[in-house]
Amino acid sequence: MSMVRLSSSTPKQGQGFGIVEIMIAMALGIVIILGVTTLFTDTSRTLEDINRSGRQLENSLFSLELLATELAMVGYWGEAGYPLDAETQIFVSGEDLESAPGGISGVPSACLGTGAIIDGTSDDAKAELGYGMEFPVSSATGADLNSEISSGVCNNSSAPVARATSEYVLIRRASSCATGVSPIPANNSCRELGDFYHLQTNGCYSENLGLSGGEIKLYKVTADTASALLPYTGYDCTSSAPIYRYISRIYYVDQNDTLTRLYLENDSSLKFKSEALVDGVELLRFEWFIDTSGDGEYDLVSRGPSASQWSDIVAVRVWTVTRSSIEESGYTDTNTYTIAGESWTVPSGNEGYRRTVQSRTVELINIAGRRR
Repeated sequence: MSMVRLSSSTPKQGQGFGIVEIMIAMALGIVIILGVTTLFTDTSRTLEDINRSGRQLENSLFSLELLATELAMVGYWGEAGYPLDAETQIFVSGEDLESAPGGISGVPSACLGTGAIIDGTSDDAKAELGYGMEFPVSSATGADLNSEISSGVCNNSSAPVARATSEYVLIRRASSCATGVSPIPANNSCRELGDFYHLQTNGCYSENLGLSGGEIKLYKVTADTASALLPYTGYDCTSSAPIYRYISRIYYVDQNDTLTRLYLENDSSLKFKSEALVDGVELLRFEWFIDTSGDGEYDLVSRGPSASQWSDIVAVRVWTVTRSSIEESGYTDTNTYTIAGESWTVPSGNEGYRRTVQSRTVELINIAGRRR
């Protein structure tokens, strides 16, 4: 038998990467990483721009919608209608004020209702609010509002300072929610009476009671005093007439470019409390449509109506300038904008923000509709 010799051989040792291959691999890896990083950065920047533009547009639209909703309610006084004559409807015989308060001329203060303007009546705040019902809407500059705040008539020295070159709008009206003593607020989803001014309109014609219909009671009431102070009835002269909360609100732009609201509230005392609403609003301006013929259609447009024209406002065009909440690196806004027919330049220090200009026309249906 022949023997077969099996031979074994030692395998060759594996060859590693040379320095050239390693450098090539590293270069390719760096190129890939740079590409991914650039893609991620560009995507993030684009997403940030979209989010910034979206927030800016949302703030602009929300501001307009909020102001339009409020302005559309101007002149609403429940069953009282509009226009009002405070001297014959509120300060009537048998009330604690039998004549309209003196000492007020022209367009009254925006901060009527704290009792700091009219003095010497049995209820100074009621006198102010009653007279203010004849002027449910008005407007002036931020500088004018600052003067009122600093003088103390708003009873809120800590209210944010208004941009002097912007404008404010004052809105007085009744709440759209008919309230009263329990369980009416809960049933109607209304705010409780609290300790605040409410109004009620008489719907009953009664010669025996001396009621011709349309008289208005305006009192600061609680759940315990409402029935006695607001006893008017409806057209059937039996059921209680609806009760509405008095609303007085001022919208303006503060120095931090925030749409701010001052609203009359009883917080240990009657005062206009402040509330920040929307960031990035730089400017408010208004164009007022005035009906001089009484047919509900406007005859002229004014940026600053006279005292006698405010009761004839039937529509308003609201203008807003809203800027981005984030300053954009490398961007400078040097534009001059035309707002409500007047030029406006970007405030110093805010050139790095993109901005949106929008306007909206609102009909004051409680005034114009009744005239038609």
